[in-house]
Amino acid sequence: MDQEPESSLSVALPLEASGFGMKEARHGATACSLAKKGDAVGSVGDQSVMARVIENPNPRIQDPRPRPFIIGHRGASGEAPENTIAAFDLAMEQHADGIECDVRLSKDGVPVIIHDATLRRTTSGHGRVRDRTAAELKQLDAGSWFNRRSPERADPRYAREKIPTLAETLAWARSRQCLAYIEIKRGWLRYPGIEERVLAEIHRAAMLPLVTVISFDLPTLRRLRRMDRQIALGIDFTRPLAAVRLARSIGASAVLPRARFTSRLSIVRCQQAGLAVVVWDVEQVRSMRRQAAAGVDGIITGHPGNLAALQMHIRDAPGSMDWRVRD
Repeated sequence: MDQEPESSLSVALPLEASGFGMKEARHGATACSLAKKGDAVGSVGDQSVMARVIENPNPRIQDPRPRPFIIGHRGASGEAPENTIAAFDLAMEQHADGIECDVRLSKDGVPVIIHDATLRRTTSGHGRVRDRTAAELKQLDAGSWFNRRSPERADPRYAREKIPTLAETLAWARSRQCLAYIEIKRGWLRYPGIEERVLAEIHRAAMLPLVTVISFDLPTLRRLRRMDRQIALGIDFTRPLAAVRLARSIGASAVLPRARFTSRLSIVRCQQAGLAVVVWDVEQVRSMRRQAAAGVDGIITGHPGNLAALQMHIRDAPGSMDWRVRD
């Protein structure tokens, strides 16, 4: 997830669509209330949803904890090679509630997990993702670049990391019963049919309750909504311009603004409309604390362990649940 042109504004669906309010009957984890019961309710098509009650699907984490919930940005991408199973595993070891990842299509139409449209930055390959078959992409080294860039965090095992397919990633998430935010990449390269293929993989994996599909591209989200009335959608955006209106236009349950452009007022307005606010680009502990104090529902970060440690400190310290930043 990174900055995209303002013309490609994206928004996230209400929590119910993200699967947050739908898991109580399916999982035994304790619910983490983000608001008073009966607070905000929304609807997606004919589906009623409780918009502000989120359940933690990770049985290793005992709730209640202070909000926000924790999503690993491309996994624990600050400490492992992004968008790899190693980064996803590390995020869960660091007590994340789920992961965020990016999906594109290979030459033969297979949804694969990679952020960039080209291969050079995060693999041993070159050229465009869309010009290689899934089998060819699987031959690439998707981890050694991280060892070179971050020698203090290097691990020889990362050299064995491959580009995961979406099917592999969903199977991984299902085995851990964790949340998965799947971002469909658009930008200057288009992937015709990507919406249908992503939905097919989600349904094949029986992961509908745990997945939220997000994008900066509003037409992509509208196509997804026309194809599936139940899928949870999320709009990514840099600045929260007309966030509530756009979210409602696609039946979204959450908005995903860049953290630096949020304000307490914009957060409250979205939440009063029944939308969860999940911020991204939050990598420093001070920023995590500031966003939590502002009342966001979730934080997407490449350092989930830092946020989890901060949560536990806040929970156990005198004046519990006090996120305020003190100089």
